[in-house]
Amino acid sequence: MSEQPAGTEPVTVLLAPDGRVTGWSGGAARLFSRAADEAVGAMLPALLGRPVAAEPLAAALKVAGSGRSWSGVLPLAGVGVSVTCAPIACDGGATVVALTVSPPWAGGLELLNEAGRRIGSTLDLHRTAREVVSVTVPRFADAGAIYVLERLLADDDQPAAEADGSAVVRRLAVAFAEDDPREWSHEFPVNEVIVYPPSTPYARCLTTGGMIEFGGDAIQDTMAQQTGRVIDGLLDHVSLLAVPLVTRGRALGFAVFSRKRGRLPFAAADTALAAELAGRAATCVDNACLYRREHRTATALKAGLVPAGVTAPPGLEIAHRYLPAASGVGGDWYDVVPLPGDMVAVVIGDSVGHGVTAAAAMGQLRVAAHTLASCELPPAEVLERLDSIAQDLDAAQFATCLCMVCDPATLHCEVACAGHPPPLLALPDGTARRFALPHGLPLGVSDPAHPPAYEQAAAAIPAGATLAFYTDGLVESRMRSVDEGINRLASALVASQAAGSLEATADGVLALLSDQQGHDDIALLLIRPAP
Repeated sequence: MSEQPAGTEPVTVLLAPDGRVTGWSGGAARLFSRAADEAVGAMLPALLGRPVAAEPLAAALKVAGSGRSWSGVLPLAGVGVSVTCAPIACDGGATVVALTVSPPWAGGLELLNEAGRRIGSTLDLHRTAREVVSVTVPRFADAGAIYVLERLLADDDQPAAEADGSAVVRRLAVAFAEDDPREWSHEFPVNEVIVYPPSTPYARCLTTGGMIEFGGDAIQDTMAQQTGRVIDGLLDHVSLLAVPLVTRGRALGFAVFSRKRGRLPFAAADTALAAELAGRAATCVDNACLYRREHRTATALKAGLVPAGVTAPPGLEIAHRYLPAASGVGGDWYDVVPLPGDMVAVVIGDSVGHGVTAAAAMGQLRVAAHTLASCELPPAEVLERLDSIAQDLDAAQFATCLCMVCDPATLHCEVACAGHPPPLLALPDGTARRFALPHGLPLGVSDPAHPPAYEQAAAAIPAGATLAFYTDGLVESRMRSVDEGINRLASALVASQAAGSLEATADGVLALLSDQQGHDDIALLLIRPAP
C-alpha cells in the first residue's frame, strides 16, 4: 500500500452559527494560508475571498444549528471543497459548528497554494513544464507529464491543426515517484515528439476540450502500436487523467497524471483539482510559448540585420563584436558603410527596449542609416533625417545614434551624436580620453514643430590610437554610474591595446568587462589606423 503524502489529514475550523470563525488551528492556517489572528472573528467566506460561498455555507450552518450534521461540497476555493458541518453543544446552551475539510482536499488546497507560488517562475517553457510535474508528483499522482502541441513550437506564424484529429505533441517534462524502481526516462524521454491517433485518450481530450479518465491498458496499447514493444510496469498505473491545457479558448496540449495500485483512484474531487491545476499551468505555458515565439522572431530579425562582417577601407583596421542579452533581444545595431574615394561612414545606435518591437525599430533605422550615409550626406544631416523616420515608426521608439565619416588617408573625421555614449580614444602613450563631440537629443524625442539641431564636430584619429564605439550595455550597471562605467571601459581599452591585433584588443576588452555581459545587448566597434 502506497504511503499517503503528508498534509492530507482532515482540518477542522470552529464557526459561530452566522459563519464567523471562533477557532482556527495550525492545520487551517497552513491549508487556507491565513494566520489565526487574521482569521478569528472574521466571516469565513470573506476571509477566503469567496463571497459566492456565503449562501451555501449559511444553509449548511442552518442544518447544523438544528442539531443535525451536514455533508457536501462548498465553494471555499477555486473549485468545490468536500466538508462536514457538525454541531457542538457548549456550556450555557450555545452551539458552535465544527467545519471539517476532508481528504483529499485537505492536501489539495495546500497543493493549489504551492502551485500558485512555484509554477511560472520564469518564461522558460521547459522549466515551466518541470515546475508543474514537480508540484504534482508524488503528492497528487505517482507520475505526471506535460505535452505541448508541436505546431505551437514550430516556426509557422499560423500553425494548422492535424486534419485527421490526431495529436502531434512534444513531451516537455515527465516525473515519476521516487519509490518507483524503473528508469522511466528511457521509455518516456523529454523532447520526444509523439503522434497520438484520434482514438487515444490524449487526442480525445484535445478535440473535446474535456478531461478523459482511463486505465493503464490504454497506455500499453498505445505504446505497443507506436513502438511494437510491451513495457512492463505500465499496467501498474491503473487510474489516469488526460487533462487539456486550455487558455484563451484554445488548447495548447495536455497534462497526464496517473496513480498506481495501492493508492485511491482519482475521484470527483481529484478531477476538480486536476482541472484547477491544468488551468493555472495552461496560463503559464501560454506565456512561455508567447515569449518563446517573440524571442525567436526577434533573434531571427536581429541575426538578419546585424552585419556578420564589415569591410575596412585601405588605411583602417576594424574589429566588431555583438553580444545579445541573456533575457531577450535588444535594439543595438551598427554599420560600416564604404563611400566613394575610400571614405567610410560608421553608424552605431541603440533602440530603446527589448524584443520584437526594439529589433524591428532597429532594423528600420539601420537600413535608413545605411541608405542615408551611402548618399554621402554629412553626419548631422543623417541624424536629422533619422530623427524624422524614428518619429514615424509605429512603435514610437526612441533611439540613440552616433554617425561618423572618416577619411583614412588623412584620419580626419566628422562626427555627430544623438544621445549616444561618447566614443573613446585609447592613445599610444597608455592614456585614454573621450572623443569630444556635441551631444544632441536621441532620435524620436523631438516633434515636427521643434526639430532637433544636430551639431557636427571635426576631429582626427592619432596614428597608433584606437577609437572605440560602443552601446550602453557595456557601461551601464546597477552597481555604478554611467561615467564610472565609461572610465572602466577606457581602462580596459588601454590594457587590451597592448595585445597586438585589433581583434585581440576587442576580445581583451570584453574579457575584462565580462561582468557586464548578459544584462543587456552589447555592441563594440573598434577602429585603428593601419600601420
